[in-house]
Amino acid sequence: MYLNLLNYRVTESHFKSNPIPKGIVNFRINPNIRMDVRKGADDFVLAITAVVKSAENENLPFEFEVKLVGNFRISDKTADVDQLRIEASKQLYPYLRCYVSTMTANANIVSYHLPLIDFDRAQATKQTEVTKPAEGNAAKAPQKGDSIIIRPIDEV
Repeated sequence: MYLNLLNYRVTESHFKSNPIPKGIVNFRINPNIRMDVRKGADDFVLAITAVVKSAENENLPFEFEVKLVGNFRISDKTADVDQLRIEASKQLYPYLRCYVSTMTANANIVSYHLPLIDFDRAQATKQTEVTKPAEGNAAKAPQKGDSIIIRPIDEV
């Protein structure tokens, strides 16, 4: 284990219920899941953003954007950024999945669950660049750096 989760919190949450024409019961929902990371000497921050938006000619029962930020302490200084990202994602993503399913259930619609992701096998779209945090900003979300788009298991 390379990381210890110190805390997490939802920093943004937007939900919109959409009217659906009668007779439409099947939907193809393709969430966009983005990971932003920042690595310090002893700390690691992971921000996960999940977005579901309707396309122009598409009817979805809802739209949302949720951003969850986790703060970690690095316990293994030899781990590289990708190893840290994978482990942080494994620890934090279940909290995001739970938040989204609760949010949709509380909207009095069928609960939606973000897809399961095997972070050990999922390929990031590009390598992570390490960005150094500004002084005193250890608890804030990443400000700069690369975004990592992870695809669900069934699309890999």
